[in-house]
Amino acid sequence: MVSFWPILHPLTMPPDDDSLQRIEALERKVARLEQEARRSSVQRALMDERILVLERNRLFRLWNKVYRAAANLYGRFGSGKRYGGLTDLRTPGDYEQWVNREQHQMESEDHRGDIATWASQPLISVTLNEGPGADESLRSVVGQCYPNWELCLPAKLIDHVPAGQRSRVVDHPTGEYRLVLHAGDRLSPHALYFYAQALAQALKDDDDSPDMVYADEDHIDGNGDRKDPLFKPGWSPELLMSTMYVGRAIVSRSGSSENRCVRHIPRVLYHRAVAEPLQHSTPQYNLSSVSRLGVIICSREVRQVYECLDAIRKTAAAAPELFVVHHLESGEGEEMRQCVTSFGGTVIPYRGPFHFARMNNLAAAKATSPCLLFMNDDIIVLKAGWDQAIAATLARTEIGVAGAILEYPNGTVQHAGVVVGMGDGAGHCGRFQMSSELWPWLRMSRDVSAVTGAMLGIRSEVFQKMRGFDEAFPVNYNDVDLCLRVREVGLRVVCLNVGKVIHRESQTRVGGTRHEEREELYKRWGEVLAKPDEFYSVHLAPTERIGSSVGGNLLHGL
Repeated sequence: MVSFWPILHPLTMPPDDDSLQRIEALERKVARLEQEARRSSVQRALMDERILVLERNRLFRLWNKVYRAAANLYGRFGSGKRYGGLTDLRTPGDYEQWVNREQHQMESEDHRGDIATWASQPLISVTLNEGPGADESLRSVVGQCYPNWELCLPAKLIDHVPAGQRSRVVDHPTGEYRLVLHAGDRLSPHALYFYAQALAQALKDDDDSPDMVYADEDHIDGNGDRKDPLFKPGWSPELLMSTMYVGRAIVSRSGSSENRCVRHIPRVLYHRAVAEPLQHSTPQYNLSSVSRLGVIICSREVRQVYECLDAIRKTAAAAPELFVVHHLESGEGEEMRQCVTSFGGTVIPYRGPFHFARMNNLAAAKATSPCLLFMNDDIIVLKAGWDQAIAATLARTEIGVAGAILEYPNGTVQHAGVVVGMGDGAGHCGRFQMSSELWPWLRMSRDVSAVTGAMLGIRSEVFQKMRGFDEAFPVNYNDVDLCLRVREVGLRVVCLNVGKVIHRESQTRVGGTRHEEREELYKRWGEVLAKPDEFYSVHLAPTERIGSSVGGNLLHGL
């Protein structure tokens, strides 16, 4: 029992009878609470055991396969339809409702009162190009609620500027920050306010003044109707190598050629006159810096390991340093040893309950390669060059972890980056979907908060610095925890499109998450999990299937 006497009465006379009774009553109450906490912990543990027994039941596993097959089928053919409380915002009515609520929220905010509290009100120079629709573009600038702007435009458009605003027209932009507005495109009435707010907030937070600020955008048609929202992730240099995802909604520092500090505003502030298709290309890797990979696989199934290693042998540019941690349930594992050695690898026997973190750490301690790749035994790589892409990415010193986009056998997404705060702490966005118009970056290489341990690459020196996978997470969240620790020291985590990689998820091990792992995750990363994932969009529901909540707060977390 906890005693409060030394705390409440240090170096003082003993309490009187009334005080002593109150202290004893408090101690009894604490003892009851401790007993209830222990009972609750036991009950949660028993519940976990019952759930695991259920998950291992053959009938449940059969039902799970049927469910996955149905989900895969729906993901392949039903990705663009409304489903279960979510919407894709691609039908006019859905997005019109979204826009109306967005505008109502913006208009209800006290922008002018907020501006008065800023320590800095940066001058933003808007340059308007000549062309069809320039008058509409001009009106969208003149109607801004933020007052500190100037306008640089062709001489023939000056007469279209209201007389009271002509003093803002300049021959050459002089502002510290600049925005180029293409003829026909329009700004939200609150656009310059939110750009300036982001710049002022950076100074308030003692951050570097941003070199660039970008926002979300959409398309406005000839009738003035807004369509096709383009929600964007936070700053992702990796995604920028594939596509100019930041679009036109950019305010940049004048004279700056480097993007050392970039901020994203998750609001639709720019409306394009023409809906342009998204252009993307395959990133080119510096193969001169490629080094040998150390591939580590944990398995108990010889057949699975053979198929995985055979695919590696057929597609890898260079034979990896190979380790297979054999999870022995009985016997000596001679068949596994013969299989692995035939591929030039080494078997590390392991007995005891399945422990992903410990098993991989054992193998990593024996590896000598500069880069490690942890891979599930149910991964099948089908396209050559995947190992070069991962090794070349890890050779860049700003990268800490490189994962891969993985598919189910039917072609739908199994993993395309982990979103923190999704589902039960972390989730795979776009699972069971072929693609998403709301999140067109789904299958592109990009920065993410975390990647799955089913195919996770990391430099050996970084892995050692992180002290490997944390063994407090035997089965789940060890990959998420590692990635978050890597990002905490200033390194980036990226998910790469390295070609077709199949993941036959949980083929040899039944899944299941214990409450101790969930509690440990929230204990360590509660603040991170409570905030919107910077590499996802706050406008998308926190579910693995990508969509927008029909009735939710669209600007949650802003």
